[in-house]
Amino acid sequence: MKTLSRKVQDLEESQTLTLTEAANRLKASGVDIVSLTAGEPDFPTPAHVKIAAIQAIEENFTHYTPLRGIPPLLKAIVAKFERDNNLHFEPSQILVSVGAKHSIFNALQAVCNKGDEVVIPAPFWVSYPEMVKLVDARPVIVQTLSASNFKITARQLKKAVNEKTKALLLNTPSNPTGAVYSQGELEELADVVHDTGIFVIADEIYEKVVYSPARHFSIGSIRQIKDQVITVNGVSKAYAMTGWRIGYLGASNAVVEAAAKVQSQTTSNATSISQRAAVAALSGHANDVEGMVREFERRRDFLVAEFSKIPGIDVVNPQGSFHLFPSIKPLLGKKVKGMPIRNDADFCHYLIEQEHLALVPGSAFGIPDHVRLSYATSMSELEKGVERFRSGCRKLNESY
Repeated sequence: MKTLSRKVQDLEESQTLTLTEAANRLKASGVDIVSLTAGEPDFPTPAHVKIAAIQAIEENFTHYTPLRGIPPLLKAIVAKFERDNNLHFEPSQILVSVGAKHSIFNALQAVCNKGDEVVIPAPFWVSYPEMVKLVDARPVIVQTLSASNFKITARQLKKAVNEKTKALLLNTPSNPTGAVYSQGELEELADVVHDTGIFVIADEIYEKVVYSPARHFSIGSIRQIKDQVITVNGVSKAYAMTGWRIGYLGASNAVVEAAAKVQSQTTSNATSISQRAAVAALSGHANDVEGMVREFERRRDFLVAEFSKIPGIDVVNPQGSFHLFPSIKPLLGKKVKGMPIRNDADFCHYLIEQEHLALVPGSAFGIPDHVRLSYATSMSELEKGVERFRSGCRKLNESY
């Protein structure tokens, strides 16, 4: 029998999904697991969105749609970009896909050739480097520092760009750190982008989950680079619609034409019913979103306060998203119950085995000696999680 694809065999599995599945298996076997791994809102999809989907089914809107998206959804996305982001697109410059991850992959396929390089600031979302590899390009990882709130600087970007560089993959607000780039920081990056001619793939899926005084700013709204920016968003995080699988991108006509060509040969259109639901989400009132963000902020404040009390833990206060990314470096190099804690992966294994708490190691996001936890879960689960985390750290601090 012939061998399998070397390219696929060389890919890393998503540790987020792997650990989530492991936690779910333990739960199914009766173990009381607190899992803070999954990055999806624990809120219901808003009622008016569900009603729109039901109406679509009742009206038999269950067949193929135009590849790029149904006209009402394209119109709603154009209006959303104009209203929220100061981005000016025609419907022909929008492509609706099967989630924001799909939109990013389409964008990479559209702009990258074999041997091109894509700059990715670390920490990064776990799928970025692997998607770059899948399009036969090379991820160039730029390490950021907690002192700069884990944000890439214009100086770092300029140093990373060469004649092979095709794009910068930028995530703001950030998963896993919750960092939010200011307008000034993005304008400095835009100067480098303009001078070098590279693309920016701007992943703004957490745009609505931002805590005051931070504000989201879209790099694509900077006039001098607007045709170099591919802005990616979706309905998953803002409207608790992760399972509906609707993402979209806005870009120049040339980029959208190329990305649509890729999609035409893979998934074709996004789900018809979900598209109708997304129209309702993007066109409806913001009360559900605002209430969800207030609750996330309350949970964030609780976690930051509690983690700050734990010896050996250093935490940066997230400005957005619903993730915490604390450093655990002083706890590494110890041994407890015969188990050596050499790195962040060992630490997460130790927590799930000994404390029944599931987190994701920071090395999965390109920054070792950290862990990521999601606070997109109930306050009661977070309280249990904090106690289990504190217990595990105490045992390590008391060990050798």
